Formats: sequence, C-alpha cells, structure tokens
Amino acid sequence: MEKEPNLKIKNVPQLWVFLAANILILCGLIFPEYFKTLTTGVDIVFMLKALGVSIAPLLLFLLNGLISSHQKAVLVFWKLRNPLPGSEAFSKLSKNDTRIDRVKLKDTYGSLPKSPVEQNKLWYKIYKKNSSNIIVSDSHRAFLLARDLTSLCILFVVFLGIPILSVDQWPINLYYFLGLLLQYIVVVIGAQNRGRRLVTNVLAIESCQ
Repeated sequence: MEKEPNLKIKNVPQLWVFLAANILILCGLIFPEYFKTLTTGVDIVFMLKALGVSIAPLLLFLLNGLISSHQKAVLVFWKLRNPLPGSEAFSKLSKNDTRIDRVKLKDTYGSLPKSPVEQNKLWYKIYKKNSSNIIVSDSHRAFLLARDLTSLCILFVVFLGIPILSVDQWPINLYYFLGLLLQYIVVVIGAQNRGRRLVTNVLAIESCQ
C-alpha cells in the first residue's frame, strides 16, 4: 500500500505519547520515591513531550521492527491463518453492513469469492481502487494506529509486565501486570473494530459508485 508509510508517520505522535506514558508509569512503580522527588513541581505534559522527542521515535522504530505485519494481524484478530479482516470481507462483513450493496458488487466482480485468500485478494483490489477516498484513508490510518498500539501492548506485557512480577513490590507489581493485560484487551478490541470498519467502508464506497 503506497500510502501506508505516510499514514504511519502521521501516527507517530500518538504512538510516542503512549510509549512515554507507559515508561513513566513503570518508573513510578519501580522507583516511587525517586520519581516523586524528580517530578515535584514538574509539568508532566512537558516531561512526556521531552521524552517523546528524545527517545520515542528510535524506540518505536526498534519495537515496531520486532513484530511483522502478519504477526501484528494475528495479535489483533487472534487467528493464525488468514488473520486479515479482508479474508472475511464477503462471507461475513459485507452481509452485516446495510450500506453495502452486494448485488452491485456481484454485477461488477461476478460471483463473490468464498475462500479467505480469494476474499482478501478481491478486497485488496477494491481497496487499491478507492484508497484515495478520504473516508478510506482516515479509516486505514485509524486501523494502522490501533494495530501498532496493539503490538506495543504485547511487548509491554512480555518485556515489562512479566519481569516486574519478580520485583519486590507486591501486590503493586501484580496490579501493574493486570493493568497491562487490560490495556491490551481494550486496545485490541478497538483495533478489531477499526480493521473491520476499514473493510466495510471500502466495500460500501465501491458498491455506491
């Protein structure tokens, strides 16, 4: 997708704020007294911005590279095979959206595919045709952001949540771990909804032309 790099760049500010906030929370748990002294009289918003400007872009580049696009899709949609939402574009999603004229789609593209692979191929073809539409572009950007946030949540659970269970801060460390799990669940539900919305937006626009 030619527009994907540009869409990702637009998402960087939200991603680094998310990352910076998680780092600050972790520091506050591990070094509560030092963190309290350090932040006395300091504007937390300013700290987030400073942290983001200095290290977040590099960390995001490194962290995002740890998980492939396919793996991110698996983490979002909880399916090992054909995890992309386009894989059920015609067998499920288009049937549940009243905006989509399936008859028009059949007239244009013939019999709609049933296999997940062929469904995703046809959906992607339709997406490419409509990718410049502002609704599709905004929907795609929102999904990319939610997908990348999901991958960050998993990395937080693995590299921050699990190790902190061994730190002598009971039960605060357990609450932090459970908080990371809850954060992942909330983010992943949003990512699933936005991914499916992207699929249906593309089909709705195509079937109305």
